[in-house]
Amino acid sequence: MNVLHITVHLGGGVGKAIAGIAIQGQQDAGDRHRILLLDAPEKDGWVRYCLENQVSVAQWDGSPEPFSWADVVVVSWWNHPVMARFLAHFPPGPAARVLWCHANGIYYPVLPFRLVDAFDRVLFTTPYSFQNPAWSEAERQAVRGAASVVYGMGQFRPADLPHKQYARSGGPFVVGYVGTLNFGKIHPEFVSYCRAACERIPEVRFVLVGDRDPGLEQAVREAGLLRHFVFTGFVQDIPARMLDFDVFGYLLNPTHYGTTENALLEAMACGLPVVALRQNVEQFMVPPEGGFLVDGPWEYAERLSYLFHHPEVCAEMGRAARDHVISTYDAARNAAEFRRTCMSAAGSTARKKGPVALGRTPWEWFLACLNAEDRARFQAVEQALSSSTPAGREQAATLLRGCPPIFRERRKSSLLHFADTYPEDAILKSIAQIMRQE
Repeated sequence: MNVLHITVHLGGGVGKAIAGIAIQGQQDAGDRHRILLLDAPEKDGWVRYCLENQVSVAQWDGSPEPFSWADVVVVSWWNHPVMARFLAHFPPGPAARVLWCHANGIYYPVLPFRLVDAFDRVLFTTPYSFQNPAWSEAERQAVRGAASVVYGMGQFRPADLPHKQYARSGGPFVVGYVGTLNFGKIHPEFVSYCRAACERIPEVRFVLVGDRDPGLEQAVREAGLLRHFVFTGFVQDIPARMLDFDVFGYLLNPTHYGTTENALLEAMACGLPVVALRQNVEQFMVPPEGGFLVDGPWEYAERLSYLFHHPEVCAEMGRAARDHVISTYDAARNAAEFRRTCMSAAGSTARKKGPVALGRTPWEWFLACLNAEDRARFQAVEQALSSSTPAGREQAATLLRGCPPIFRERRKSSLLHFADTYPEDAILKSIAQIMRQE
């Protein structure tokens, strides 16, 4: 079977997911995988890894040849602005189409049913995606008949990771976190949760691994908690650093877009008990024997305090978390499910054809992946700006002040990201100007 992957880039977690599936598929089943990039790669680590393992990677030049070669075209989607343009001009060809969704699709970017319906099969990277409230019950049932779960974990081998040896003998109680450090990903009340823990455990220290974020550090400083925090910045060997943690604290924004959450998998594979929020994809990942799911700052502090005062329970839960990951997240089984879905798509008799109609303009492509509340907000901004008056501009600015932080990110498929990608779109340009001034 010839599998053609379409992706904007091979950076970060997406690169790990696609490269791992392609290499594993060639090694296990003898399929041939090719990867087409829609944009020039900013980082080439996963590109080089693919080439070293005989998986072809190239930037698409507009040629129809790869689409004639393929038995299955797998589109990796997380609502990148460049992918929106590709979908609107999907090249014709005989191949079956599979959509691989690398965002949970419930929070921005929302996965619209009409996008799912334009493909023969769909792959989710978390079971949480099946609960999408934007779909009707009939649409949800249709998705269940065409979708399966393939985690974005690449060739993750949890049994190969080093694991924590618990031998507490005083010193700080280290609650670690690895990942994005801004309020688009972590909980907006993150500092309040940490303050509650500091009040219960004076010895607690929060070690945050990831590119440093001035906004978060300022919030910690203003709360008077800086002495309890270590901001490491980027770290090359994450598992080695995790061995310094006692617990993995994973307080994410309730509306985060994540799915497989590789940092969480690595933490559990390293033998760390997890304390996370009872929400989103986390509820599907943290086993009751390997961690705690909590509902607020008081309970977060209570659970951490319990683990601090019971190191034997901490060690036992860490071992259980590791066993769970090893038994559940198997790269070969993951690749087999990917192949099964591709074979099912290739064997379908009624193939989906033509472009994917999410709109006619970049502005409409952006609106297509919003929930009803956010779409109404941005349409109201558009209406206010159409008056071309100072009062209209002020009304637009007021509306934009209340929008979720994700839309003000520099990238992450935000409005600013769409505006930078399509500077010719007058509506995106006008709204982006106000956002930047505000």
